[in-house]
Amino acid sequence: MSLSHDFSLDDELFVRYLLGQLADEDAERVDELSIADDEIAWRLRAAEDDLVDAYVRGTLDEMSRARFERIYLVTPRRRDKVRFAQSLIRSVDTAPLPVAAAAATPAKAGAARWYEWLFPTSSAGWTLAAVGALLAVVCGGLLMQAAHLRDDLSTAQTERAAADSRAQELQQRLDTQKGAALESSRELERMRGLLADAAQRTETPAPQPARPSLLTGAVALLLSPQTRSSGSMPSIALRPGADGVAFALLLESDDFPRYQVALKDPSNSQIIWRSERLAATPVNHAPAVSVVVPARLLKAQHYALELSGVHPAGGADVVGSYVVRIVQ
Repeated sequence: MSLSHDFSLDDELFVRYLLGQLADEDAERVDELSIADDEIAWRLRAAEDDLVDAYVRGTLDEMSRARFERIYLVTPRRRDKVRFAQSLIRSVDTAPLPVAAAAATPAKAGAARWYEWLFPTSSAGWTLAAVGALLAVVCGGLLMQAAHLRDDLSTAQTERAAADSRAQELQQRLDTQKGAALESSRELERMRGLLADAAQRTETPAPQPARPSLLTGAVALLLSPQTRSSGSMPSIALRPGADGVAFALLLESDDFPRYQVALKDPSNSQIIWRSERLAATPVNHAPAVSVVVPARLLKAQHYALELSGVHPAGGADVVGSYVVRIVQ
């Protein structure tokens, strides 16, 4: 289910979110809605309470229980929430009844105990039963209310801290992007100039190699590795007559002598094209791998560029994934 289209924010979706069964894009959307919309935040907490209660009472199926223990119980706050629920249920389930019915079967004895407690045979018994029932109801209500208030306060504080941290992170990213925008633009112009110079110096290409022809009329784009907190997807317009698109894939660190780029269609994870093995070069004083993708392979949709570092002894490790939208 994609939250970028029409969807229903029901309890089942919240449970899948809490158990880590949503895609990163959808989970991030739920995060944003739970911060921006108080009603969504309350419904999410209610779904969380029901999920914890089902886990404590042992009514979850085996797969959901395993995901709950592996995904949900990862923070101290959530583990404290489960321990509190377990303690509360034990105190309720093990509370003694005023009158025992030892001679009856377990089921009938339980019913008789409750019946004698609720309907005593003497006036004193009626008074004690009424007082006990009233105290039990009042104390139970107060305990539950206090527990919910503590939980809501802790959740609100955690969410507020997360929202503040995210706001600061976004502001820092915005400031960094503004500062680097001019330098990136200049670097892209430099890349276009290098491509144009290379195209002018290239003689008639051999029938097999296609790289020189791709440089003719190529467009260029600087890409950063994809992260969960990434903003809008970068896009590039494919000009009519362009033979290729040049990408500069920024690296966090240059750890391999050679790299290889794979162009993938995210709709089916199929690899459309692979580059030759390339060396990293500095771009904006940072290591990057520059690659030219044939324009004939591209159409109006978004693609993933998967960058792998090649070991000298053989084999490769994926070091980054980059996304881009092609507009024609």
